[in-house]
Amino acid sequence: MDFWTRLLGGSSSKKQAAANDPQQRLARFKQRYNQVLQTWQKTESLAHDREALNNIRRGFQSLSKMLEDESRLPAPHLCLSFAAAQQIYTAVSKISATSHDEGMVRDAVQFYNALIDSEEEDFLENDVFAVSLMNFIGRSINSITLGEDIEADIVELLFGIAAKIRLQPEILPVWFTTASADANGRFVNKKVDFAGVTQKEDFPLCYQLIDKVHHEGRIGEFARMGLLYIFESASKSLPLEQWIVNSDLPTLMATGLGALYSQLSRLLSILHPADSLPLILQLSDYADMQPNSDAVSLFSSDFQSHLVTFLSYLTFWQDVLEHCRSADVRHSLIDHFQVLFLQQLLYPYIVQSSDVDAGSSVAVLTYLRRILDALDHPELVHMILHYLLALPDYNSVTSPKDLRSPAALRRRQSLMMLNGPRKDDDTMNPSVFNLVDLVLQSTESRNPQTVIAALKLTTVLLSKNHGYALGSLVKVTNINHKEPHRTVGALHAELETYLGLATRLAGDSGVDEAYGSHLKDKLSMLESHPCSLKAIALPSTSLQPPGLHDSEIGPREVGPHYLIPEDPLFKSLENILLRFLTNDVETNLALTEAIITLGACSELRLEGWLSVDPADYQFADVDPEPAVFSDDHLRDMYRASRQPTWSSAATPKLLTCLQQLQAQVEALRADIQDWDDLVASRKDAFQFQEEMSDAMNPSTPQSKPARASADIQSGSWTPQIPKYMKDASATPSRTQTPRGRKEALESRQTPNTSPVPSRFGGQTLVGSPSRGMSPLPAPLAVNKRQTTLFSDIDANLASVKSAIALKRRIRFRRVAGKEEIEVMLSKYQPPPKDDGEEDGQGDEASKSEEEDIREASVLHIITNVVILQEFVLELVALVQVRASLFEEVRHV
Repeated sequence: MDFWTRLLGGSSSKKQAAANDPQQRLARFKQRYNQVLQTWQKTESLAHDREALNNIRRGFQSLSKMLEDESRLPAPHLCLSFAAAQQIYTAVSKISATSHDEGMVRDAVQFYNALIDSEEEDFLENDVFAVSLMNFIGRSINSITLGEDIEADIVELLFGIAAKIRLQPEILPVWFTTASADANGRFVNKKVDFAGVTQKEDFPLCYQLIDKVHHEGRIGEFARMGLLYIFESASKSLPLEQWIVNSDLPTLMATGLGALYSQLSRLLSILHPADSLPLILQLSDYADMQPNSDAVSLFSSDFQSHLVTFLSYLTFWQDVLEHCRSADVRHSLIDHFQVLFLQQLLYPYIVQSSDVDAGSSVAVLTYLRRILDALDHPELVHMILHYLLALPDYNSVTSPKDLRSPAALRRRQSLMMLNGPRKDDDTMNPSVFNLVDLVLQSTESRNPQTVIAALKLTTVLLSKNHGYALGSLVKVTNINHKEPHRTVGALHAELETYLGLATRLAGDSGVDEAYGSHLKDKLSMLESHPCSLKAIALPSTSLQPPGLHDSEIGPREVGPHYLIPEDPLFKSLENILLRFLTNDVETNLALTEAIITLGACSELRLEGWLSVDPADYQFADVDPEPAVFSDDHLRDMYRASRQPTWSSAATPKLLTCLQQLQAQVEALRADIQDWDDLVASRKDAFQFQEEMSDAMNPSTPQSKPARASADIQSGSWTPQIPKYMKDASATPSRTQTPRGRKEALESRQTPNTSPVPSRFGGQTLVGSPSRGMSPLPAPLAVNKRQTTLFSDIDANLASVKSAIALKRRIRFRRVAGKEEIEVMLSKYQPPPKDDGEEDGQGDEASKSEEEDIREASVLHIITNVVILQEFVLELVALVQVRASLFEEVRHV
């Protein structure tokens, strides 16, 4: 046995020694390479000789395998030396180009990867190797249609080269060559000086990458990362920096972004599909809303694919600007973004949008919201908002610390001249019609989709871009005093007023729990607001956000201010709020979120619109001031703690609107039988769904979702009775909660496909941490209560269905020029339809001009009443948290 073991072991050792012998390894490599050459030379038409193709492919695979194995063995590496000396990669490039075969291209890519990964013989520093590789890639991509996986392998190969250039700037001249250079190596543009000189022969690697940056998956990721490395290398190479500024690379990037935007539909419907409505929409009149047949649905898979592609490329733009350290390159990119995308494409869409076609205004508003939600780079955001909002000096995106070079200035002037209008009359100026005009015009629309889109865009502007919205979208007046004038007694009186209004709207069931949840929500919301940093930061803390460049681009400083009474935006919000009971659910969710976001600014004083002005406090004489105090400080504390009253004329505007809505609810309660029972049934259904969702997800932590993760940021009202519970299914559904604005009405997410995510991460107004623990600790506990809970809910839904069977609709009438809305109760009867109905259409049209008449079903109104109560509780929580966090009331 030992004899055979020694014999076999010796044979194995000899074979291993032969395989590791450099000379024998080189002999096998040469033999295989010569076989490939002979097969190629003997074949008249390689593309039509399948046997020769297969033999050469096996030869390429064998050569690549030997090179990979040799790279892992000790030196000397004779096969790699032979490949470099004989430049066999040129033969590989020619053979692959003449084969017109997809598999041959794959094997050639593997061979080039083996040479590059060996990190020997300085292949990446060889001019012949660079020319051979780029010729091979150019011919392969242009001559045949490659599969996505092979194309991804090619782009990954190019990415690897760009990564080497980033780490070893000395090899850049091998891949980037230009004859237009002076004696000092500086770039000189000897060609015609116009915006966007095509110079593909100078840097083919860069152009191959930019052709693929708009793709998704591996292709787009590697292309974007590779191009990102090239822009980062521009700060280390003056010729490359000047070449980028004078080439058509920025033009291609801007026009590519415009092409992706143009693929988005001009007419958009944001209505949820009828077959997948959340329960809260099903229990309303939402299904009665009909989309435009010509509009593309926001929820369609094709549209979502186009939108994701556009947003990923937009994110890539800001990643490039963040990683590029060359001021001239960065400014050149921003100039092209402004002229070719913003001024020539996006702004004309805003001007040409219309509410008449029931879709173009919705589309533009939605796209703008998604753009602003995705962007965090200060220079891009500054340029976009200064232009679209028609703010002063929007053309000046640089500061004295960050001036352009003379070459960059000439490039900008050339770009402006070539892309400017032929006539001055053709110029579209944001000072005539800007984003503010579009938003205000859209909030007054009769189309609910337009109103929803405008309110959601308003929320983004007020939260994420607050400094730009002040003075443009929101009209304010600055104030100098910082000391609070409101008293703690007035605060208590206001809180009691709002809380009393909330309980009268929909009862006191669940109010305590909801209020506690809103307190935690608003605390997180206020702490994350940009203006809160200055109010709650320590004196020694730096308030400059990370990532800002030396150009100091950003919004203006926000100081203490009042909301002026004539503010057009707030008046629009008031008008929508007065129609709260007949609005569709999504409109109300967007409206309440916009109002809460407006009140989240620590520098905005609440007096006049949410709180009573201290000048209007009135104190009763029935409680005279005690005659004796130990000191003046106690006297001041006593005076500050008194609860004042105020006249109807001094009532805050928002409270006045809510009181009018309460009057409408009181009229409905008096006219509709079992009104309170119907409201209680709806609240029970929402609470039941919330308990079930928490019970089925007991171990799911409450984490902050990333901004722009959900497409419809319309609020938290997504109550749903889980169907899988009744069907005894064990599959849990997505958690939905009617409070805290933690979830959107739809859960479709937009992935960020950029390979290098921007470090300007947007902040999100987080939901209620109190929802993290379920009252039911395990699904077993759910099963124990299942019978009782479902019997209660079934009984409640039975009463709701009885109201549906009545098909009763309530009309609300508002006379033109007046704020009061009359509830047309049982006095209203639907007029019978007859043959003479058309004769009275003229009278109805003239009457509708004088009166704004809207109607809604009883169940729709009940749902809105429950939403309204939650909104009032949110306002109370907002006022209370602000008073504590920002010390807005005085105690003495």
